[in-house]
Amino acid sequence: MFTIRLVTERYAPNQTVLMRWAPNWTVDRGGVYTDGAWTFELDEQQFPNGLEFKFVLAPGRWMAGGNIVLRPDQLTDRDFAETDVDFPHVEALITEHGSIPQRFFIRNLDPVHEYDVLVVGSGMGGGLLATHLARAGADVLLLEAGSYLFPTHVGNLPRRLHIGRFDKHVWSLWPDFKVVNYRNAAGSEYDGGQGFNLGGRSVFWGGLIPRQAAWELGAWPAPVREYLLGGGYDAAERALNATLPAESGYQAEARELLQKTIVGYAAADAPVAVQYRGATSLAIPAGLFSTADLIMEDRLLDDPGYRPPTVNLNVAVWSVLTDPANPARVTGVRGWDTLAGKVREFRGRTVVLSAGTLESAKIALQSGLTDPNGRIGRGITDHTIRFRHFTLPPGSVGASDSDSAKVVLRHPDAVPGTHAFDIVVEFGADFNQGRYVDPASLADERAQRADWMLCELVFMSYAELREGNAVRLTGGPGDPVEVSVAPVPPADRDRAEADQIAATLFAALGAQPVLGEDGLGLQTAKLGNVAHEVGTLRMAGDGTGVVDADLKFLAYDNLYACDNSVFPTSPAANPSLTLAALALRLAGTLR
Repeated sequence: MFTIRLVTERYAPNQTVLMRWAPNWTVDRGGVYTDGAWTFELDEQQFPNGLEFKFVLAPGRWMAGGNIVLRPDQLTDRDFAETDVDFPHVEALITEHGSIPQRFFIRNLDPVHEYDVLVVGSGMGGGLLATHLARAGADVLLLEAGSYLFPTHVGNLPRRLHIGRFDKHVWSLWPDFKVVNYRNAAGSEYDGGQGFNLGGRSVFWGGLIPRQAAWELGAWPAPVREYLLGGGYDAAERALNATLPAESGYQAEARELLQKTIVGYAAADAPVAVQYRGATSLAIPAGLFSTADLIMEDRLLDDPGYRPPTVNLNVAVWSVLTDPANPARVTGVRGWDTLAGKVREFRGRTVVLSAGTLESAKIALQSGLTDPNGRIGRGITDHTIRFRHFTLPPGSVGASDSDSAKVVLRHPDAVPGTHAFDIVVEFGADFNQGRYVDPASLADERAQRADWMLCELVFMSYAELREGNAVRLTGGPGDPVEVSVAPVPPADRDRAEADQIAATLFAALGAQPVLGEDGLGLQTAKLGNVAHEVGTLRMAGDGTGVVDADLKFLAYDNLYACDNSVFPTSPAANPSLTLAALALRLAGTLR
């Protein structure tokens, strides 16, 4: 007997490493994680000609590079280090199962229990939908591929402080926890990330929730447009704890300054998904909204008459199951349990895909769903965002060392191609993007930048879906998708207008570049960087999309989608409020 060990902490203990070897590469050979290593005991008599093998991260992530080959005389105890083995895209499978999820998110793995609704994905769409259905009395199962990460939005946590540099606390932990479960096709420019965790990407977002203007909804189905403008946005704002920045003399002064400086545009206080309670000029003391907060509050609610959604973390849904006797009806889903390392199935009378623009399309494609218009996965689009960080020296117009303001500006005559962008200006961006907990840290930050004010100017442009953009399968359900995403640039006159507005504003304010950044010219954000990609399961009211105006898949009686994938255009406005409104509307439909 001899032993092969993969010495690793990164790929354990909640991930499973297997071995596969020649000549039968389809058979998984299990090991045991002990003493800091995946350990495999083998009999050298099985391998008279030596051993050719690879490590595999369950369920099917083969180690990169060539096979490991051992001659017969090399079949002795051997250790392999993490540096010897590379599993591509392993972050998609990292799992945790600590004391909090074991106590508050007890999984129900019964394959026979039939739920009223299965919701796949716990982000902005799926989390809101599941909780509102449960409050209406439905038996709901919420399936989330990721683990419990934080019980709240990261902006409510102690901040990662970048002393002396431009800092947005609401995004500061995103690079540490985002997942890249895709690969770019040749020439593709997508640079996004996915949030596989309780609450999805709602745990990492800026909280800005402007409504789409009527002109942005021109290509949307009439019933949806009428719902949004006729009360749907009101309901969504209530659900997201919407408020305006804490009113202060400085907020009003900033709004009036921008109204005078950016001629022709209407300035308004920027609506945000934040509960202000006793706000100070330096912080948001109450909560930025996330569905992790919402779902956690459901688990802690002590009400004998309420049955919260069952939440199964660490279940990556692979495909939708259909009824062989009635192919137009779905019966549940199949997926991979990353804790147990096995395939599981769950049953439901209705299934809703809310896994995000990439993952919902991936599940639909893997399921081989009937697609009358051939548009599943097609049209993925992210609108162009141009921005510039800047500073205001003490004593300059609009400068303050302790205040903040957030203002959104729109042109009253905007239409696609003309003034087709939202403008967002933040003064004191670090003060309205999360908390300073330790006064000493704040004092250090102020001293380092000599009380210069950190600010940001952002232009977000409207875009039609780009038909050539697409999400495609690359192999099995454990493999990342391939994306082809090219930008949809704003009209030349809109681009020139934005440049002129930026130059006029910076001159009026006496703005200066941020230390370490290059100049005051507008930068273009990378596609996907701020999680606004849409369109892979677009809705249409005339039968030409993937889902109808009620978000139901055209060829199915009880299969729906509820995330940014259903957007038929990429609005100038941030998509979160509109998605929240769609989730509430779908909850009403399913009730």
